[in-house]
Amino acid sequence: MLLGTVKNPKGPNLSKSKLVSYNLSGTRLNFVKPPTNTSIPGINYTPPDLPLELDLNIYSLEKFKKLSDIDWGFLLAKELYKYNGIPLWSPHIGGMEFSAELRRAIKSPNLLEAAHYENFVDRDIKSYYEPGTGLPFDEWLYLFPLFWQTFRLPKTGDIQWVAYIVQNFCSDNGDQFNYYVRSAISSEHEILFSFNADADEYDSGAFALFKKIVRFILNNIEITLVDSIEKEIKELEIAGLRNFSTEKPICRYDDAPKNKFGDYELLEDPCFYFTKIGKTIDRRLWVD
Repeated sequence: MLLGTVKNPKGPNLSKSKLVSYNLSGTRLNFVKPPTNTSIPGINYTPPDLPLELDLNIYSLEKFKKLSDIDWGFLLAKELYKYNGIPLWSPHIGGMEFSAELRRAIKSPNLLEAAHYENFVDRDIKSYYEPGTGLPFDEWLYLFPLFWQTFRLPKTGDIQWVAYIVQNFCSDNGDQFNYYVRSAISSEHEILFSFNADADEYDSGAFALFKKIVRFILNNIEITLVDSIEKEIKELEIAGLRNFSTEKPICRYDDAPKNKFGDYELLEDPCFYFTKIGKTIDRRLWVD
């Protein structure tokens, strides 16, 4: 398809994706990175010059950037994409930002234990937003987590992934969703993939394209852990310490200001959750 439409927008060329390969102190991480097709209008953005191959000592803080009091981060990939519709008529249908990070937890117990890792993720979420603080208008600009999903990917062995959404009602280009997909790969390290959708998912095919790109990236993630970590995971599984929550409490906003969200309604199914009246979209990234 040379040109996109509103219902079937055209995004980056997935066939030209580049392989990113990292040696993380013996643990091998491979994933594909679709090329940036253009910068999104209104955003002054220059893609960082990140290597496609790298040997990294993950037990040294030398290259990690401090993100918060509980973790440090190393950027592995970052790309912007836009979705094109009919030229002149509807040239910009939406877009997304993709990034991958390696994070190191400084003040946390063993991340390979499910309960400890979930607590680490909860603290990370709350570091961005604490319900019940700030002015009433500000409190409703971001809602999360909209759902909690756990799943396994085909090329990552015994690693179990978790996913959730932050929803932003401030976007000028429709509803904005920030998806986070993450997993611990050692007692103090995790891989975090983020997918930020900037699209009016209800009136176009932008959200379907977003999920297609995300699933393409997720399907091509490959992780081979070092033997010592594999052994530790097996021991934790035998001890019953690798059982992640299949459901988590969802932030409910039944008392949201009606003047700001009159076009929205709450649904009981967290896979749909907060949606425009009369419209439902399955927001799950992964379906086994």
